[in-house]
This record gives sequence, C-alpha cells and structure tokens, in this order.
Amino acid sequence: MAPSIELTRIRPSESSRFLTEDPRLHSTAAIGDLFSQNRSNDENALAAIHPAWRRNLHALLEQPKSSSSAFVIHMVTTFLILFSALVTILETVPAFHSISTRAWFGVETGLVALFTVEYIARCLAWSGSWMSLLKWTTSFFGIIDLLSVAPYYIEIVLQQDTSVLFRFSILRMFRLLRVFKPFRYNNTILLTIEVMYVSVRRSQHALLAIGFFVMMVLTVFSTLLYFTERGSWDTVLETFVNADGDPTQFSSIPAAAWFVLVTITTVGYGEITPRSFLGRLITLPILMFGLLLITLPSFVLGREFSLVWEKMNRGRNDDDSHENDIISPTAAHFPFMYPGAPTPRPSDLSNRKLAQNQTELSRQISELRSTVEAQGLMLQRLLNALEGSTSKGKQKQDDGT
Repeated sequence: MAPSIELTRIRPSESSRFLTEDPRLHSTAAIGDLFSQNRSNDENALAAIHPAWRRNLHALLEQPKSSSSAFVIHMVTTFLILFSALVTILETVPAFHSISTRAWFGVETGLVALFTVEYIARCLAWSGSWMSLLKWTTSFFGIIDLLSVAPYYIEIVLQQDTSVLFRFSILRMFRLLRVFKPFRYNNTILLTIEVMYVSVRRSQHALLAIGFFVMMVLTVFSTLLYFTERGSWDTVLETFVNADGDPTQFSSIPAAAWFVLVTITTVGYGEITPRSFLGRLITLPILMFGLLLITLPSFVLGREFSLVWEKMNRGRNDDDSHENDIISPTAAHFPFMYPGAPTPRPSDLSNRKLAQNQTELSRQISELRSTVEAQGLMLQRLLNALEGSTSKGKQKQDDGT
C-alpha cells in the first residue's frame, strides 16, 4: 500500500502589509477643532474669498507669512496681548494700588479699543458667508477675542467695577486667555501640543488602568482609616471623638479619602494625620504606593512622548518632497500645524503607497511560488507512488496468467 502523503494547503498570508486608507486618519481631532477655524493656508480657499479687499484683509490678519505688513501686524498684536496680560496681573499687586484708577482705566480703554477694532476686522475678514462667520465666532480664538473685551463693556453698562463681583471676576480672568493667540503661528509650540495630545491618546489605556487602581486603593484605605481613626461617639458633642476627647479629624470616609489622596500624591499638607498606631501602620503602604503613582504615569507618558516627538522631528527633517507626508503618524490629524509647508498632494501619497504595495505584492508572489513548488514536489511523489503500485499490480497479473 502506498504511503500516505499529507498535502499542505495554500493559506492566505496573515501578515499582509498592503497599504490602505486608515479610517482613523479621517476622524476629527480635538485640537484640530480648536485651531482649524482660524487657519486657512490653502491658496484655493483664500482665492475663493470675495471681494478682493476681504481676501486681502483675511491674509493680513490670518496669515502672518503672507506679507511683511501681515507680519508687522502680527507682531504688534502679540505685543499688545502680552502687555494687556501684564497690566491685568499688575492690577492685582498691592504695590501698584497707589496708582490712580483713572490711569488703569485709561490703559484698559486703549487696549480694549484696539482689540475691539481687531475683532471687528476679523469678523469682516470671515464674513464671506454666514456659515464662515459663524464658524469663526464660535471657534476657540473667536470666543477668546469676544471674552477678552466683554468685561470692559459690561463695566460701562453697569457703571461699576466688575472686579468686585464674583460672577464677573471669573469673566475678567478670560482676558488672560489672549496670551494663547500668538501660539497659533508658532510651529514649535503647536507641535509640542500635538505631541502631548497624541502621547496621552496612545497612553489612554495604561492611564485608565492606573486610574482604576488608584480609585480602588483610595476606596479601600480611606474606609480602613475611617473605621480605625474615627474614635467613639460623643452624645454631647454629637460627633466622633478620639482618645483625647477632641473631635476626630477622620469624621467621614470622604475626609479620610482626602488624607489618602494627599498622601498618595506626596503633597503632605499635614492638616489631617492619624494618631493611633494602627492608623499609622495602615498609612505605610499608602506612602509606598505614592512613589509608584508618581513613577508609572511619568514613565508611560514620557516614553510615548519621546517616541512621538522623535517621529515628528524625523518627519519634519526629511526632504521637502516628503514633508508633511505619512511619515508622521499624526500629520493627517493636524494639517494646520504646518502653516509654512505645502499640503501633501494625493498623487504623491498614491505613488508612495503604490510602490510599497508593489514590493508587498512581489513578496507574496515569491511565497506563493515557493508553496506551488512544494506542492509540485508532493504531487510528483504521489504520481510516482501511483505508478509504482500500478506496475506491481500488472506484474502480479502477469505472474497469475
């Protein structure tokens, strides 16, 4: 009987590396939602703005690199923003309280007038359609521009200083958000924000696991400390008291949780401390866990930050033909981060993908050829075995006759 020959089946490659469109590249990024409304570096989009004066105004205010005048306006606006933030800070310093309020009001009036003119000019620049105007006014920097001047006009309408009213004091704090406006045109700062954002996203599972572990530790140890340190109930004071007769500091589980949280984060305010030996013994594992809590997230985020930063820098330092290409894992999410660089053309990306797909196809063809040759050898062995058995059968028939 011919020996059985096991034939291997041709299976599709599980390690195919054909390049296809990543659907995640088309998802909307959170940072892109914040900054994209004020960025329009596409020449086609700029050319679509009519009439010419609105197009020139848009380039003058939104594209500092478009002309020397736009650059000067950008630098002056940046100086005024920083000066306004400095004035807002100095107003709260006691040493400057001796300065007349009229002087502060005059400086504030001049700055608000300039920022109001800038806000109106930007509204005109984005007023090509109601949709574009609505997008800009509801964007991050559009809201900042409005909130930066709103407290002044509220003071004028109410005829009083809004700094003495708590609900308006919070609104006045938005004036400090002006300092973020110049960052729109700083590629290094935007790149750093991008890398931080992507690092957190790539580390989200590890951070969630650490956060869950922290919550478990916080719940368990705060409960243990509460029942250990709460003491006995005093019917006169109607509260728990310790061995000295003083009201206990661990009056509830949330109060104990505050102590555990302060201890874990190694802050150590010291306003709440355990007094019993058992309470201090329970605190020892919390102190040790605090060191791990500081180390683990720092290691996870630091590692991801260094990897993403290295890839981003490697992508920026490539040749101009490869600039803003798919080398950066996040370039497709944040095209607004590179205002001076041209947007990668779809034909360039298609050619790159086509070349890599051809290489992958050649590799799989070689694997298929090897598999077919192996199958051919096995089939040849099977044919030889069948021929041998046939010849033996004929020989037996001849011997029988």
